[in-house]
Amino acid sequence: MSNLTHQNYKSAARAIAGLMLLQMGLGILLNFYFLKPVLQYDNSLSPESLNFILGVAMLSALLVSSINLAFGLLLPRSDIQAHFKTFVFLVVFAAVGIAMCAYEYAQLSEYVSFLSFTNGSESYFDILRKNLSTARNEAHFLSIFVSSCSLVFFYLLLIRASRLPRWLSYFAMTASLLQLVAVGHTFFQASIPNILQLPLAITQLAVPLFLLFSGFQRSDEADIQTMRI
Repeated sequence: MSNLTHQNYKSAARAIAGLMLLQMGLGILLNFYFLKPVLQYDNSLSPESLNFILGVAMLSALLVSSINLAFGLLLPRSDIQAHFKTFVFLVVFAAVGIAMCAYEYAQLSEYVSFLSFTNGSESYFDILRKNLSTARNEAHFLSIFVSSCSLVFFYLLLIRASRLPRWLSYFAMTASLLQLVAVGHTFFQASIPNILQLPLAITQLAVPLFLLFSGFQRSDEADIQTMRI
């Protein structure tokens, strides 16, 4: 691998690492800060405040969802060409994830409009409010499920291209599959087992840290590792 190509790969690896950390940070802010006043509405916010929070949350969520697509586009071109079918699945699921995120926030927008109109004061609207909230939650978990599918194909491509150490890439793949199982519980009206999401949280820190400090494995290093195994 030429020095120029190696430098390009290192830059791409650092870009992916930075986006992974950004995705994790925005995801935490989105779910535990931006949306908390809306999802746990207590009549303390004005309609203007609700709409502002919705706008900020929507832009943040679309950015978070779009990052999965950027993962695939930043991969080395040689890997994309060598494993094109896997790359196509990655892009398709990432694109569908963005669409599902937009649908989720269309549902949330309807919920916020309802809160703004009633101001949470009419008790006979409680059932409708619950139904709107439930519709948003279902769209939210479906969006996460589809986006997690794109992560599965992202790590599958990294495994096939040997761009990460085998132990790390297989751990990340397993973590993504466990995330699918965890979110899948919601399709049966069951609560998410948080323990199944713990490996993905570890992955979202371990993979970007490795990429920041080491970059993608070079092809010759990958070949040597494959021969040893």
